[in-house]
Amino acid sequence: MTISIYILLFILGVLLGSFLSVLIHRLHTGEKGIILGSSFCPKCNKKLSPLELIPLISYLLQKGKCKKCKKHIAWHYPVLELSTGLLFVVIAMTGFTPLPIYLGFTLIFVFIFFYDLLYQEIPDEIMLPAIILAAVSTLHPETITFLDGLYGALALTLFFLAQIIISRGKWIGGGDLRIGAFMGFVLGLKLTILASFFGYLVGAIISVGLLITGKADRKTMIAFGPFLIIGTLIALFYGQQLVDWYLNLIVL
Repeated sequence: MTISIYILLFILGVLLGSFLSVLIHRLHTGEKGIILGSSFCPKCNKKLSPLELIPLISYLLQKGKCKKCKKHIAWHYPVLELSTGLLFVVIAMTGFTPLPIYLGFTLIFVFIFFYDLLYQEIPDEIMLPAIILAAVSTLHPETITFLDGLYGALALTLFFLAQIIISRGKWIGGGDLRIGAFMGFVLGLKLTILASFFGYLVGAIISVGLLITGKADRKTMIAFGPFLIIGTLIALFYGQQLVDWYLNLIVL
């Protein structure tokens, strides 16, 4: 791919990331008009002008503040937009095919990460279609097989279900079951196991860090979805290399 295509993919990712930020907010609040509705400042309800809706650029020009009330715009808006744009470029540069399917997965990754991080829940309105999309994508000859995806989905959902039963819902929530099913159909059994391992590892490191710094205690609820998405991305980009390294290590 040429540099111009990567630039276009970045712009597309930023634009779709901006849409995701609206989708996340309005799904949580129950506001109507996700696609055609006007955007407002959540602090003063000022209707945003077209110039105030340009992803990233408007945030920088306004120095992260609303023009009217001067309240700070939430950090996650520019971060979400930038993350989506960068991931689109990285997915393309890594050579995932078919590209449209993996770009679709990327949008779901970003949605799960930020929705669960912000609200500690995952809406079925997005996750159930996402699972179906991931399952149908396995029918494409360049992706994993359907059985591999099914084994991965069953393995992780049953593992999460066992934790929910044992802990009576204190360790993880029902939304994580849906994330597990989605991960399984995207990654297949082998990489799903690897992704969950890194998800737990990253989660443990960050949780310990929060405890040490006093930003959380043992009763603090911490969203698990973002850690699973980080694990999924590690498995997608480096999974096969890590598996090969581990197998070679065993042989030695």
